[in-house]
Order: sequence, then structure tokens, then C-alpha cells
Amino acid sequence: MNVKNKLTLLFVIFCSFTALSQSKNDMIEEAQLYYENKDYDKAYFIYDKLNAKYPKDVDFKFRLGICCINFPEKKDRAIEVFTELKESVKSEDIPFYLGRAYHLNYKFEEAIKEFEEYKMNSKNATKYEKELNENATGYIKNCRAGLILKESASLAGVNNIGSPVNTEFVEGVPAITTDESFMVYTYQGKNSTGGLMNEQLLPDEKEGAYTQDVFITFMNPDSTWSAPISIEGINTKGHEAAISISPDGKYLFLYKSDDKNSGDIYMSVLNGTTFSTPEPLNQEINSEHWEGSCSISADGQVLYFASERPGGKGGRDIWASVKINNEWGPAINLGSKINTELDDDDPFIHPDGITLFFSSKGHNSIGGYDIFYNVYKENDWTETKNMGMPLNTTDDDRYYVINSRGDRGYFSSNRPGGKGDQDIYIVKPGFAGEKPILALLKGTVFGNDKPIEATLEVTKNKEEKLIGPYFSNNITGKYLLAISPGSSYRIKVVAPGFESLTEDLDIEKLDKYMEVKKDFYLYTDKPAVATTTTAPTPTVAETPTATPTPTTEVVTVTVTETPQVTPCSGMPLPNFNPIKGKSLNIPEVYSTLLSTAGDYCREGLVFKVQIGAYRNPQNFKYTNLKEFGTAETSGYPDGITRFTQQQFTTIKSAEALRQKVIAKGQKDAWIVAFVNGKRYTLEELITLDFLGNTIN
Repeated sequence: MNVKNKLTLLFVIFCSFTALSQSKNDMIEEAQLYYENKDYDKAYFIYDKLNAKYPKDVDFKFRLGICCINFPEKKDRAIEVFTELKESVKSEDIPFYLGRAYHLNYKFEEAIKEFEEYKMNSKNATKYEKELNENATGYIKNCRAGLILKESASLAGVNNIGSPVNTEFVEGVPAITTDESFMVYTYQGKNSTGGLMNEQLLPDEKEGAYTQDVFITFMNPDSTWSAPISIEGINTKGHEAAISISPDGKYLFLYKSDDKNSGDIYMSVLNGTTFSTPEPLNQEINSEHWEGSCSISADGQVLYFASERPGGKGGRDIWASVKINNEWGPAINLGSKINTELDDDDPFIHPDGITLFFSSKGHNSIGGYDIFYNVYKENDWTETKNMGMPLNTTDDDRYYVINSRGDRGYFSSNRPGGKGDQDIYIVKPGFAGEKPILALLKGTVFGNDKPIEATLEVTKNKEEKLIGPYFSNNITGKYLLAISPGSSYRIKVVAPGFESLTEDLDIEKLDKYMEVKKDFYLYTDKPAVATTTTAPTPTVAETPTATPTPTTEVVTVTVTETPQVTPCSGMPLPNFNPIKGKSLNIPEVYSTLLSTAGDYCREGLVFKVQIGAYRNPQNFKYTNLKEFGTAETSGYPDGITRFTQQQFTTIKSAEALRQKVIAKGQKDAWIVAFVNGKRYTLEELITLDFLGNTIN
């Protein structure tokens, strides 16, 4: 039994005891309060008792049926309740609600019959009757679409992402970096900033409600998610909702509203490990009307967003804005191939730049919001297609995002069987259409062999157009960028105080997804170099292997579980979890490494002090270090010759030499490890638990 069901059971028990002392009027008043506040799950249990005690009271039974329709865990009972009402009460409206019950339970043919009966008998005289008639017409359309999609249900697997992300509270609007290194999402529950609060944002344990916050979770090497944490600097006692993140994770977009506007889009920038204070986008994006969802293209030049501004096709529409002189330009409606007379929302532009996913109540939705996609080809949008069942349900299914490979997607839904009011789900494969075609470049920028912040200026040679720029993280040096095929590109890496680097990449004829791991090496007074390794693209049936991010060169690493190995020092294997994924340039992290693993050793593992790395090794003179012995020189496939001095069985002993080398003027000296003669970085060994796992 999940937590939500446990809470519901406790509420039922509570109602059972209180009902003994409550009068009929008290129960009616309490049920009506929940009902009017659309708290249908709580109203359901009280109306269920009232209906059982007073079975001839039509109003109790009718309201019980409405609660069933709006309470996902009880929607199957809606058919039973409205069937009983149709058999005992002569009312023109009952067929409409029975049709709705059938529709929600995927009995589309029965639903169409009931809706058509309602339309035939409805007088359509009052505003209420006209509204039901219009809704019946829409539901018939949903059901007919459902009959078609039911015959061609997708083979995609849809699963609840589970703990620790999903809880008994609200989790929704997942936003991932395109390599899935981390995910941000909207949370509303007991861990929200401020706890239970009233409308004035003051503590109120009795009648208060939780506000929305933005949480972040990181993907572990085994593809599970870490314990989520609240993002400091963004969350306040008010509502902050995540809506999207740029493919490289640098720009986080949020939704905010207050008594002065109906909803605006804000942006926060990742600096190192901290997100900046959110700032609103300009007036070309934010208007006096509602704007509440968006997605930025991989090159950072186009923003797709949803708005209720005039000039659209109806309801919410999806618009686009192109950057002009680094500012967002006028909004352009995407037209009738994307937008309908109903609500169209939640755009997500894939890093390939041509595949747009979005949610819509129009097109051939089977009910509520469905998830759709469209591909931009030959200067126009093609045919909008439904993502199909079981991804889409007769409830609302929204906020779809997908990784660069196209093998995993994420969305949020309130479908039955979840852990809470709304949960995040994962879809495998993430896309049943043509696989995305792009080159994903990822790696680290080094300055004198240490991670640094740098600017990556990317020029599309075919059009001589500068896209980006992109930036490496100012702590880890990591960067991530997606480039579309059809042209060659020139990448210029620039950092203050270092000689710039220029690298060409030709993907004009690229016809499949390609992932390139490329580390850039900048030097203050040495030639700049780059190393590249192209990673194979796994098929849908394969499970991608998690590979740690290298510190000084690209090495493909496979991790497999092996029995614990007793180290030569007799020490137990250290716990590296506190420093995994963190830069050793942070003094506290490096100090932790030395204190926890400085004396650790095992057979076949040695450490050396690297004193230089050169494309032209003849240029390197180390006369100031001769007292420490002749340097060992080793050439590598990337064309770089690396120089190391001495050999040690522990990091701590190697660190002693490194400090002496630094004191002699070689400020960029670095410790590297060798396993049976093969070179690895310290970060790689940390990720692999210092040979607690096997390195192949």
C-alpha cells in the first residue's frame, strides 16, 4: 500500500469515527465544503457514507458520481454510480455524465452512445445545457480518436519514476539536461519552504496550504536518481515552479505569478554549483496576459513558449521568439499545424532543433491534455502526431521532455496508481518516430591541466553564422552542447589569460545520433590541444553504460561489480560517496581525498606526478626539477606527450613530491594514476571506488 493510500485509509477511519457523532447536516456541510473546493478525494468518502445511509437521496448519489469522475483512484466506480442514477432517475443530464464515466475508463463506444443520446434529448436552452452540449461534442471527438489509437497502442513502456523523487505529495514538470546528468522539477508538499501557510504567506497549520518549490536530483552511475534537494536562492515562501532548463543545464526557466500579473516566465543562471536570483524575461515574452511554459533551443537562439495573448488560434497557443542583438525579439505564433482552438501548451524543442513536443487538448486528443510531436522540415511544420497510448490517457498528460538520444522521456501525470497527487513518469523508448540526428559534444575545458571556465564560440560555416556562445562550468570545467547536421562547424575556445584554441567539426552528412567526448586543453604559454573520442551510439535495446567525466584526458571506462578486494595496506575500502562527481580543485574536496584514501594502496596501482603535457615535447625544459630525477615521457593517441616523475604506491606519498615540484615553480603539477600500466585520473578512480570495481 503506497503512502497516499495509507493517508486515504486514515482519513476513512477518521470519517467513520466522526460520523458517529456528526449529524446529517454536519456531514453535508463538511462534504459540500470539500466538494466546492474540488477536494474530491475527501468529499468522496463522506458522500459515500451519506449515499449508503440515504440511498434515495439523488443529490448524494450524483455528487458521489462527480467525485468518482474527478478522483483517479475511483473513476471506475463512476460507471456504477451513474448507471444506477440512469435507471432510477429521469434526467436529461445523466447520459452526459455516464458517457464521461465510460470515456474515462476507455469504453469509447459506450461513451459515444451516451453522449449522442444526451445531445439528441438536450433542449440546449440554458447556458449550462449549451456548455454540456459543446463538451459532449468534444468528448465524442476524443472517443473516436481513442478508438483509433487503441488499435495502434505504442509499445513504449511507461513507469512511475518512483522514490526518492515521487512522494505522496505533488511532483511535476520534469526538466532534464539533455544528457540526463540532473533533473529539476516542481514540488509541492511538506518539504516546501515555509510549510503550511495562508494566503498572506503566514504559518497556518490548520487551514494553510503548501506552496510550490523547485527541487533538483542528480542521476547516479546506475541510472537511479539521488535524493532530491531544494534549490537555495530560488525558493521562497511564495510559489516558484520549474518549467524547463536549457540542454546544457546552464539556464533554468521558472514560472511566477502574483497579484500584479497573471503569470510570467523568469530565468536563473547556473554559476558553478549555484543558481542566480531569477529575473523576468523581456516584454516580448512576458505580456499582461498569462505566459507559463517555455523551452529554449540548443543553440540558445530561439525560445518556444505558451501564452494566452490575443492573436492566437484560441485558448493557449505556442509562440516563438528569436534573439536579436542578444535580446528576445517579437513573438511569432506557430500557426494552425501546431495550435488549435483549444489549449496548446508545454512546448519542448529537442536539441536536434526540428522536433517539437507539446501538450494539447486539441488535435486528436483522447481526453484532457495529450502529448504530441511535430517535425520541422523544408521550412514548415509537418503533421502533428499523437504520442499514443499508454503514454497518453483520458486524464491530463503533460510536460514531456526527452534526452538527446531519444531513448528516454519524462512527463508528469495524475493517472491512477501513482504515489501522490501528481507523479513523474519515465518512458522507454522516449520516441517512436524517426530517431533524432545530431552531434552531442561533452567534455571538460582545462587551463594548464586544471578545469576552468571558458567560452565556446561555435560558427556554422555553411552560413558563417555564430551560434551560442556556450560556456564551461567555472568549477568543474564541464561543457555540453548539441549541434545539428547539415554543415561543418568551427569551435573556438577562449579563456582570459590562456591561448585560444580552434577546432573544426564536420557533420554536414551526419545521418544518425553521434556523441563526441572532447576535452579542450588551454595553456598560458604552451600550444593548445584537444582530444576527441567518439562514443558508439547504443540501440534501444542496449543499456547505456555510465562513464565518469575525465579530468585530464578521455578514457572510456566500463564499471562492473566484483567482490571486495583486501587492499595491500590492510585498510578497508574508503567511502568515496561524499566526493564523487566533485572537482578536486576545491581544497576541501582534495583534503577529504587525502584524509580518506591518502594511505590506500593495492597491487597494480601506482601514482606519478605529472609535470608537463605537450604536442611538441622538444619544447619542454624542466631543469628546475632535475633534482627529482629524469622525467618519464609517454606518448598517447591524442598526440600529446606527457611527462611524469617518480612512482608511488599511495596518493599521500605522491602528494609530498607534488608539493616540492610546485615549490620549484611547476605550479600545474598533477597526480595521475596507473593501473597495470594504463593511465587514469584520480576522479575516475574515485568514481570506481578505487578499484572496488574493476577497470577494463
